[in-house]
Amino acid sequence: MNKQDNSLWRDLIANLREQRRHIHALISLAREQTHVLAEANVERLAEITQQQASHLDEIDALEHQRKEVTRRIGESLGLRAHAPTLTDCACLAPENVARTLKWLQRELLQDTRQLQMLNERNRVLINHAAETVNSWLALVVNTAHNQMGYHSQATAGTAVVLNTEV
Repeated sequence: MNKQDNSLWRDLIANLREQRRHIHALISLAREQTHVLAEANVERLAEITQQQASHLDEIDALEHQRKEVTRRIGESLGLRAHAPTLTDCACLAPENVARTLKWLQRELLQDTRQLQMLNERNRVLINHAAETVNSWLALVVNTAHNQMGYHSQATAGTAVVLNTEV
């Protein structure tokens, strides 16, 4: 294995570690988001959303870089048909690199599953909050309309029932 090959393996490991760092940041933000949703802190929720978007943009850029590095690894190993997957790389890498790649792959998968679980919980909270707001708005609007019938000076109004899925 030459210096360029060593450099490619180091680049791949560094890329995966950086992706993992961003996923950990997203996990922390998702946990905070749960609390912010419970507190109905709209301002902080907007800030979290911006930070999440930034991390996702970084992960997307890193994923493009990872694909380029694996393509170059494949070329250096004589694989020209297609770029190797991360699993392929772990099988083709020197033993010490392979151990690190397999560990990173397991950790990334585990971290991603945790993030998915947190995001699903937050999605459910958001849906419940939207349903609650929708119910309260329907009550307010219908109550306001019904009160108009009790006042002699009330103008004819229009009843509005909100039934919009968010």
